[in-house]
Parts: sequence; C-alpha cells; structure tokens
Amino acid sequence: MRSVAYAQVRVREPLGERVLGERVTVGGTGSDVVVPGIEAEVALAVERRKGVWVIEPAGNAARFNGRPLTSACNLCRGDTVAIGHAQVVVTDLSRTLLRLDVHHLTGNATIAPASLLALIAGDSGDDDVEIHPLGGLRVPTLTRAVAVGPHSDEAVGEMGRWVIGGAIIAAFLLIAVVTSLMQPVSIDVRPSDAHVSAPGSWLAIPNAGRMLLLPGKHAIKAERDGYATLRTNVVVRSDGTNSVLIRMEKLPGKLKIDTGGVAAKVSVDGVETGPAPGVLSIPAGERTVIIHAPHYVDYIANVTINGAGETQDLQVSLQTSWGTLKLLSIPEGAHVSVDDVDSGVTPVSVPAPSGVRRVRLAAPGWKTWESSMVLRAGQILSVGPVKLGQPDAHLVVRSEPSGADATVGGTHLGRTPAEIDLPSGIAHEVVLSAPGYKNWNRAVFAEPGSKLSVTARLEPILVRVAVQGSPADAEVLVDGVSRGNAPRSLELSATEHRVEVRKAGYQTFRTTVAPAASLDRIVQYRLVPAGTH
Repeated sequence: MRSVAYAQVRVREPLGERVLGERVTVGGTGSDVVVPGIEAEVALAVERRKGVWVIEPAGNAARFNGRPLTSACNLCRGDTVAIGHAQVVVTDLSRTLLRLDVHHLTGNATIAPASLLALIAGDSGDDDVEIHPLGGLRVPTLTRAVAVGPHSDEAVGEMGRWVIGGAIIAAFLLIAVVTSLMQPVSIDVRPSDAHVSAPGSWLAIPNAGRMLLLPGKHAIKAERDGYATLRTNVVVRSDGTNSVLIRMEKLPGKLKIDTGGVAAKVSVDGVETGPAPGVLSIPAGERTVIIHAPHYVDYIANVTINGAGETQDLQVSLQTSWGTLKLLSIPEGAHVSVDDVDSGVTPVSVPAPSGVRRVRLAAPGWKTWESSMVLRAGQILSVGPVKLGQPDAHLVVRSEPSGADATVGGTHLGRTPAEIDLPSGIAHEVVLSAPGYKNWNRAVFAEPGSKLSVTARLEPILVRVAVQGSPADAEVLVDGVSRGNAPRSLELSATEHRVEVRKAGYQTFRTTVAPAASLDRIVQYRLVPAGTH
C-alpha cells in the first residue's frame, strides 16, 4: 500500500490565507509563495522530512534569524526568515502542520540618484561636496557732483553728508560684494521640518529650502527631535547649481512590556533583545515580537514600532502551559517522583507540564504505587489519599529433579528453578508436576516483605517392565545403565526409557519404552548373529 501525504503548510499573506502541501517554495515568479524583491527564481524551500519541518536555501538571498541561510536548518516556532522585501515568520508547527506568516515590508522606497547630489549619512564620516558659485561680480558705480565753497557751513555740512553717504555706500558695496560671492546650496532634507545649520561658518543665510554660503569648506548639520543628528563637511565652489540630499535616521522606539510580573525573555525578528517586564529599545518599523517564559505558552505579536524615542505599551497576558499535582498518601511521608524526577514527600504539590504524567509513590516497608494521569494546563489535580499496601513477599521454587512445571496461586511460573513476588498477608498454593513423577503441592504464607524458598523432592511413579527373548543370557541396559542379564523384570519410572539388549557375536537390539502408571509392560527381543542381514 502506498502512503499518502497528509501534512500541510498554511500560509497567511497580505491578500489572504492559503493551504499548501508538505513542500513549499518561496522566491520570485514561479515559486509557490512569491515575495517582492526576488527575481523569477526559487530562493528557498520548506518541506517536511521524517516528521520534522526543514528550511533549505536555493541561493544566497535569505537570512535566517539574522544570519545568512547557507544550509538546511530545522524550523522552530518563532523563527524569522528575511527574503527580498519580505519577512516569513514561523507562528506554529507540529509533525503534520506548519503555519507561516508572510509580511511584505513597506516604507523603504528607494530614491533615484540625481547628478551633483551628496547623500549625508550619519555613519559615513565627513564627505566633501563641491559647490560652484555664480559668475564674476559686478558692482554698480554711484557718482554725484556737488559744487560748494570750501569754507562755508554749507560746505562742511555737505562734506559730512558725503562722508555718511560714502560710509553707507561702502557698507552696501561690501554687502553686495559678499552677497555676490555667496552661493545658493539647495538642501533636500527628510524629515522636512528638520533644522539645518552651518556651525562654524561666520555667514550662512537660510532661505526656504536653500542656504547661502561663501565659497570654501563648511560643515552642514541637521537636527530634529527623535532623529539621529547628522553632520558633514562640504566644499562650496563656483558652480551655481548645487544640491545636498539629507536623509535622517529615526531613533529607535521604546516598547514597554507588561507581563503581569512573569519573568520572560523577548526576541524581536528572531534575535533575543532583553528581559520582560521592562522597557526595550527597538528599531522603528514592523517587528515580530516573541515573549518566552518557562511554564507558559510563547506569546507572538506583530508590532509597529513608531520609533523617534516614542514609548509604546504592550500588555501581555501569558497563558500557562503547566498544571499542579496535589498528592496525598497513607501513610504520609511517601517519596514522590513524577516522570522519574524526585518531587518531595507527601503531602506535596508538584508543578508539572501539561500532558500524561507518570506518578510513583514509595515508602520503606510499604508496597510501591504507580499510575499514569492526564494533567491539563492551569489545572490543580488532586490525587489520593493513596493507601499504600503491604510489601510483597518473594518466593523461590526449586525441585529435585529440576525442570518441573511450577504453578503458584494459579499462575504458571515455568520450569524450576523459578521465582515470583506474592501479595502479602495470605497463603498461596505451590504445585509442581513432572512426567513420571507424582504431583507435589504445598501452601506457603506470604509475610510482608519476607523472602521464601521452597525445595520439592518429587516422588517417581514406578512401573514393572519385563525384558525377555532369545538368547536368554543377553545383557540388558536401560538408559545406558546395565541392569543384568535377560530374562529380567525391572521397575522403571513412568517416563520414556531407552532399552538395549546385547551379546557378543550378535547384533545389538535397541528400542524405547514409555510405561504407563498401573500398566505392566513386556519387551520381547530376538538377537541376530553378527554378519547376518
């Protein structure tokens, strides 16, 4: 009979949930599960091998729990696979069922490169951006002719006005010269409300997405609450068409996890992050959070972390995966073991995993008690009081001759020597039997914890067997032992025997005889001379 596949993979995607067979491929066009960011090829496969779910790479495009997936790995609940622009999370698995959540990542749109743009990155160090100013400076000429007398008050006043006017004109000329030397730098910053400055520059004029700077080397600094401060060096040159692209990185967010006082470990996207309850720093974006605590079912949730230092609350109610066995015994003080693990003495309450548990109670001078029981998660299961019985007696049975069938209390033990444990406090009948021997029986009383030994000497059943024939003086042997010359009357046990009759010059006569009780037998022989056929 050919076996059939009954395992399945349940995949939950942004467009809904599907049920697939026990082998699923993930990748680009042509795969069972298509994810963004992968060309038309299979990147990895998930399949069931001998009851274990295994993930195997078909290329170098996947990362398993934050590390490159280079060989086949067994899957566990909570594992995360990053592939293309998607994450695949194992939410549940058993021998025949695997559940996968496929998340298409968003918010990571790529900005097309532009000519003469400088990307300001927080970890890229100091980059030089060459910015070219406009063409040559043109200064307008202002002339005025005034005719006054050299010694008149009007001449002095007029000269003062000329000096003040000249100073004003010089100031304007200086401003015009400096302004004409300053070059516009287009600042494209995200987020757009970030504050951009040029620390260290003695003159920098911001103006609606631009900044006027003198030619030379300057520092550009971008600041905003909730984002990492960015700083870079730029060289302004005479060009006139210059831009700087600034993309600030959002600071991690804070996730405050409340587990109701249960101590747990937290992993984010398959990487252990810290303990709970507490506040954890987590990068912004869509994250898979798994909370694991001993004796509790793992908690799994998809959480959108806003980032920028914002604190978010996550209230978690963990479901216990253990129960409690409450054990009582008579007498008290019995030693308790659960699944062969020492668990104290009665009366006692023992926490244990849910499922079928094997419980054993033992006390010196008392009979050991054992039982299997089903414990449910969160249940308090009371057992007892269990009344321990008297310890068994141990009986060893032997016989002469050995090999007799032994029965004690109606239970067949096999052939002697044999041994058995007997319930204490009562008498048990021992019966031995063997072919050719009379049955032997005796009653033995089983004292609690005693060691008994019985040896039976079996009495044979004798039967008369006569051996006679021709010639009359031949030697008779029974079971290889000479019993004299024929004719001969013998008493033999009621079992099978080998009889031989021999004499020099004659061929030996051989036969077997199985005498029955109360029935005499005769063995008749006739020897043939040697050499006669």
